[in-house]
Amino acid sequence: MTKLTGFVAGPCVVLITMACAAVPPVVPPTPANIPATKPTQPVPPPPTALPTPPLARLSGSWNFTYAPGTYTYAMQTDGTIAPASDTSQKQPLPQSHQTATISISGSGDVQVMDPPPATSPACDPTAALILRAQQLLPRIPNALQAGATWRDSTTTTGCRGMIPAASTVISNYTVTGDTTINSTRVLQIQRADSISATGEGSSGQHRILVTATGTGLSHAFLDPNTGRLVMLRGTQSTLVNVTTSGRLERFLQNVTESISLAGFH
Repeated sequence: MTKLTGFVAGPCVVLITMACAAVPPVVPPTPANIPATKPTQPVPPPPTALPTPPLARLSGSWNFTYAPGTYTYAMQTDGTIAPASDTSQKQPLPQSHQTATISISGSGDVQVMDPPPATSPACDPTAALILRAQQLLPRIPNALQAGATWRDSTTTTGCRGMIPAASTVISNYTVTGDTTINSTRVLQIQRADSISATGEGSSGQHRILVTATGTGLSHAFLDPNTGRLVMLRGTQSTLVNVTTSGRLERFLQNVTESISLAGFH
């Protein structure tokens, strides 16, 4: 059996020890009444429900713009993986604790300051963390009101493990309202993701094909007064098909991620 480990890379859950390349700019938000894209079959079950977030006030309007500066975020990821044919055989994934420092421009563009980019094009965990940091901030309209919805999509090309791959995430956003975290009034935004990825590579003499489909659910908490992402919590469920030398194996992975602001300059 193919041995897999997993972690979050960008908005999509990725199996096989991996790293990813830079992601192109996010497509600008479009109205939410665009017909939804049909998910690729087969579809994994919905992600595990998030811990209940603080209750948000379901009314009001806000203006939000990311404040330029340098920010450090702490990221914690854990989860389980199991053969799709017998999900009772799930195994825990190694828990990951990482930090990343990013610089945000006045237009909301992100540049990763730490970890620094690798000097070689090889896929490794550092490259994966860089991609995650690049995709950390959700793109949102400047004027928001409770109940507002919109959609965007992100296309990533890079590596899934040692496998060159491309992935697409279609995200649907909903403004939940405002709430309080650590005595700070923050704006809560829910994001529901539809995930797909394909890749191809080799291990020794073996050709490896990888496809993945999944769903994600997350809550972002933003401070309108300071223009900062304060916290993000999310879960993802992904079905991954791995074909090696003509043999197909399928795995189901569930991941929980928690990100919090650890410092700013």
